[in-house]
Amino acid sequence: MFSSKKNIESIGRLFLEFKKYLELQKEFVKLDITEKLTVILTMMLVVAVLLMLGSIALLFLTFALASYLGDLLDSPALGFTLVAAIVLLLIFIFYFNKNRMVIQPLARFMTQLIIDRDDNDKP
Repeated sequence: MFSSKKNIESIGRLFLEFKKYLELQKEFVKLDITEKLTVILTMMLVVAVLLMLGSIALLFLTFALASYLGDLLDSPALGFTLVAAIVLLLIFIFYFNKNRMVIQPLARFMTQLIIDRDDNDKP
C-alpha cells in the first residue's frame, strides 16, 4: 500500500512536470513565431524603402541619360525615346526571368527562415 501511494505521487509529479513542459513549449512556439514574423516584416520594410529610394534614383538617372543622349543626338525626343526603349527592354528581360530573379530567392529565404535546421542535419 505504501508503494502504490508513492507511485501515485510520482505519477502526479510527472503529470505536473509534463504540464509545465507543454506550457514552456507553447511559449517557445510563440517566441519562435514572433521572431520569424519580425524578420519577415523587417525585410519587407527594408525592401520597400530600398525600392522607393532606388526608384527615385533610377528616375533621376534615366532623366540624366535621356538629356545626355538628347544633347548628343541633337534631339531631346530621340534621347527620351531611346531611354524608354532601354527601360522597356529591361522590363521585358526581368519579366521573363522573374522566376530565377525573384521567386526562387524568395522561396529559399522563406524556407530557410521557417524550417530551422540544426548543424547536424545539414547535408
